[in-house]
Amino acid sequence: MSNQIIFDFLKELVANNNREWFLAHKSEYEVAWKRFHEIVDALIQEIGKFDPSVKYLTPKDCIYRLYRDLRFSPDKTPYKGHFGAYINADGKKAYHGGYYPPLDHQQCSLARGVWWLPTKEMHALRHAIVDQVDTYRAIVEEPTFKHYCPTIGMEHYKRIPNGFPKDFPYPEYLLCKNYTCCCEQPHQLLLNDNYIANMADIYRSMKPFNDFLKENILINMEEMEGMKDIVKFF
Repeated sequence: MSNQIIFDFLKELVANNNREWFLAHKSEYEVAWKRFHEIVDALIQEIGKFDPSVKYLTPKDCIYRLYRDLRFSPDKTPYKGHFGAYINADGKKAYHGGYYPPLDHQQCSLARGVWWLPTKEMHALRHAIVDQVDTYRAIVEEPTFKHYCPTIGMEHYKRIPNGFPKDFPYPEYLLCKNYTCCCEQPHQLLLNDNYIANMADIYRSMKPFNDFLKENILINMEEMEGMKDIVKFF
């Protein structure tokens, strides 16, 4: 079965995002949705070869609903315009980055990292980058990673946040409002015979970045909480 059915369905859904159209084309949705589950299942197995933490997941553990939450949104269109999944051993709501392969009718976005962190965790992560700048720099400037992910973060501050050295030699490392890396690929990526291996190769190149984030958010939060207790004691 060709993956083109996913893109064809999503293109029509974006143009006709209403319940009446969806119900009239539900059989097409079910075929495309089933195919997306098969892609996610195959991707889990391939990623599991270099990240064993995810290999026991199922597509159900990872795939987001197509239906939008309309309770607090001024946009009342009932359906998302993409199929989304988050392959993460800690679950779909985990802070720490997993593998995010959303598909819309035009492209496939392969993303890793952390989209949002609470203030304390973000502060700890930036301190880790400052303290281990050589390690972090080796990861984000590695040629294959840089090719796929030339920019870290979807939004950026104009000035280095308070509490960090203003003369830091790599200010772009601290200006990120979020620490995500995203590789945008045309939907043709999913139309060639080796698409699962190709997607997994891109994710493999991103793994050291994600490992740095995950390890240092945890380690630094423990250290910072310990230091806070020491300060209180004295």
